[in-house]
Amino acid sequence: MKKYKLKKAALTVFCFVLTTTVFGQWQQLNGPPGGYIRSIIYDGQTLYAASGGGVLVSGNQGNSWAFHNEGLISCDTKSFTKLGDYVFVSTDENVFRTNDNGMTWEPAGTKLDGKYIKNLTECNNVLFAATYLRGIYSSADTGNTWTEMNNGFSAKYAYYLATDGYNIFAGTYLDGLYRSTDTGNSWVSINNGLTELNIMAIICFENKVFVSTLSSGIFVSSNNGDTWNPLGTSIPSVKGFAQLNGVLYAGSMGAGVYRSLDSGLTWSTINTGLDETNIWAISTSDSDIYVGTKNGHVYKRSSTGGSWSNSCATEFNACVGSICSSGSNLLAGTHGSGFFASTNSGTDWTRITSIWTVETRSIISSGQYVFAGTDMLGVFKSTNNGGSFSMSNSGLTSAWIQAFAICQGNLFAGSGEEGVFVSSDVGSSWSPVNSGLGSLNILSMASDSLNVFAATSDSGIYITNDLGANWLLINNGLNANTITAIELVNGYLFAGTKEDGIYMSHDQGANWSQMSIGLPLQTNIRCLHVYDTLVFAGTGDGAVFASLDYGNTWVNNSGGLTGSPVLSLWVFQDYLYAGMNAGGVWKLPLSMITRIDEIKCNTNIHIYPNPSSNRITVITDQVYDNSFISVYSMTGQELIKQDVEGLGTQIDISTLTPGIHLIKYGSKDRVSTTSFVKE
Repeated sequence: MKKYKLKKAALTVFCFVLTTTVFGQWQQLNGPPGGYIRSIIYDGQTLYAASGGGVLVSGNQGNSWAFHNEGLISCDTKSFTKLGDYVFVSTDENVFRTNDNGMTWEPAGTKLDGKYIKNLTECNNVLFAATYLRGIYSSADTGNTWTEMNNGFSAKYAYYLATDGYNIFAGTYLDGLYRSTDTGNSWVSINNGLTELNIMAIICFENKVFVSTLSSGIFVSSNNGDTWNPLGTSIPSVKGFAQLNGVLYAGSMGAGVYRSLDSGLTWSTINTGLDETNIWAISTSDSDIYVGTKNGHVYKRSSTGGSWSNSCATEFNACVGSICSSGSNLLAGTHGSGFFASTNSGTDWTRITSIWTVETRSIISSGQYVFAGTDMLGVFKSTNNGGSFSMSNSGLTSAWIQAFAICQGNLFAGSGEEGVFVSSDVGSSWSPVNSGLGSLNILSMASDSLNVFAATSDSGIYITNDLGANWLLINNGLNANTITAIELVNGYLFAGTKEDGIYMSHDQGANWSQMSIGLPLQTNIRCLHVYDTLVFAGTGDGAVFASLDYGNTWVNNSGGLTGSPVLSLWVFQDYLYAGMNAGGVWKLPLSMITRIDEIKCNTNIHIYPNPSSNRITVITDQVYDNSFISVYSMTGQELIKQDVEGLGTQIDISTLTPGIHLIKYGSKDRVSTTSFVKE
């Protein structure tokens, strides 16, 4: 028989009336807005644009566009390439492909599942994928299988790929350029002459290689990258290159579009009609040039001249991977569209530009402090409830932070490739604490104020009881290695898995039991959140489940919620908020989940003994006419009802299933409740 253990002396006592309201409908909020067109490709028939809200598709040369995201597990789309009958798009979770003009997408194999794929290219019928933290992969069978190609390649952030049909060039963040002359089997560093090692874009054009850097302009090589020389023309922050009919184009983040008619020797702007000059993508069709902007718009211009026109001004919502609150601010960290705050519960959103990267992987708040973990710039810290941030990375050797926890005044940060770091001075300085960790890819963290738990991508869960000095694996009964989320409530530790639902431990992770009654089989849990004694789970299929009995049963609360996956959950001001893949933020009143409306009353209820296995005594300080006692399950089902004749009423609970139950005491118009545990 399962034992139930309460870590608090008593559960919260609610005074309520049960309503007849059925599960309520979710409401989609206005944002946060998506943006950032990062890549555009034309396959001879169809135009595709990759954005922070999925893939925009046009079948009529950009005259009209529509989102085609069916099959995309992540809509944080990055880069395109084409090979054979397929167009491929990279995301922060895998590579996907389509052979039906973008109507549907499917994963290009499983090897890259869960990996952040920044850029794609094709060389001699072989696909190449540049990743964050995992190097470079290649596929010779249109994405069915992938092989690591990292011999000589040691950079953490592979940012851009390009080829001249023989050489393959890999631009990185922080580590400059690499080149392969043997189809990716080996790589060499080629940074001679480069004064900056943050590479933004590469193009091979007329026997030259052009490379743009983050802040030092463009460099050019005429010997396949053996040596590099500054271009000589000041073109700031070029995010992409394109070419058509012997003309070279460059899109700048802030200065619009440049054109060169003489192989890059001289350049001039062509910005007439271009209302936005923060360019994040540039490409061509047979006769036109297309650019994508920071705001998520696509502009079109004929290659023969004329003005730019806004080809696609479709507004869309971001992929919200993290939700948190601090003070009166509701905060949203997105995958691919920036960091946002709302001062009116999600009605309006403001971009917090002091976090200047577009990818937020995690958020945690404590008092006025807020910490945001990013994909390539480490930790940002706010001292004003998320109104503004500054970088806080001293001692932090990893720039990819995807989990936080707080224990005994210490802040823990879980990275994507270097394990766990701890700060004892509110993020001012960090130290690694990885002794005993069998995996350094931390997906989620939690703390019960004495212990810290770390969930990993491939080795289950670890615990430390000495603030990270030593970690111990705690997987007994946990039949899954990829733990997507962990949360604690009243001593119960919950673990969400990639393919096996939810597990719970009541002994600090020493033993685990699957707690998935009410969940579909092999549910992909994307996020967990706890509030008071409620546990919420968001799934890869776009559903939100709630448990009112510490995980014994789960109830689907997804009415009106569209899109998938559910990336994040948070309770704020009596609402449950959900961050969706390409759907922004949604909210649902908590009262619709519990079906309980609070009212004021003064009746005190005491249960003795609690917990109990056979019989309880319900003691009240008042007795009303025609009063009664009812026992309910945590899902609202009435199990026992009997009249009250005195201040103490005995109830036989021997036939109840073990778990938490509600006691309802009152008369026709007076009701109050508490709860007890049946062992």
